[in-house]
Amino acid sequence: MAPPTRAKTIDELSVILTELRTDMNSRFDALDRKISDVMKENKELRESNQRLSTELQGMRNHLNNTEQHQRNYSIRINNLQLPDSISQNPHKVRDFVYDTAIAPILRGAVELGDLPALPSSSSIIELAHILPGPDSKPRPIIARFFNRLDRGLVFKHKRQYAPRELTNSKRLRYPFYEDLTRDTFSLMRRLNADERTESAWSVRGQIRFKLAGTEVVKKVDNVFRDYEEFFNP
Repeated sequence: MAPPTRAKTIDELSVILTELRTDMNSRFDALDRKISDVMKENKELRESNQRLSTELQGMRNHLNNTEQHQRNYSIRINNLQLPDSISQNPHKVRDFVYDTAIAPILRGAVELGDLPALPSSSSIIELAHILPGPDSKPRPIIARFFNRLDRGLVFKHKRQYAPRELTNSKRLRYPFYEDLTRDTFSLMRRLNADERTESAWSVRGQIRFKLAGTEVVKKVDNVFRDYEEFFNP
């Protein structure tokens, strides 16, 4: 049998290479389609994850707002030391907190005509309870009002009539604040510690903060937003 000619060998190799090239192109096309499908699926998953994250953030914010609405009947009082003899009696605790920290402010409201007469502790304070904490210093006290109007009067007149540490001092003897949820309070502390803010405070449970070196005051509508978004223009 005669050996194959050089031309025939080259032709056969060319056919083989063409078939290999076609097969490889086919494989690459299939791989491209798979990669495209995976990328599409990943995009859909990212979009779905973003939607779920947004929904979850909205649900958390709704729950936080619902809890804050209930806390808007209360105030948080610091530095008020209760006598040991009354600390286990809820009625006496309520009366002591009212007489010591709240009644002086409401007397001012009566003087200004915002109240017709000084109410009794039992008609304005539903309860007052001591928060857990170390016994080395006075533990915070939560006083819950029957209505937010009376609570609002206390905040309205505290600067003028709340007991002071010293005469003509700006420091309150018994500082009190809004009773904030854990997440709201945590964010307010973080904003107060941020060098980009001059101060942060709350109004009816909603955080406001002032940008340092400006007159710009921002309002926080969702405490679970990305922190840096609060500083966006």
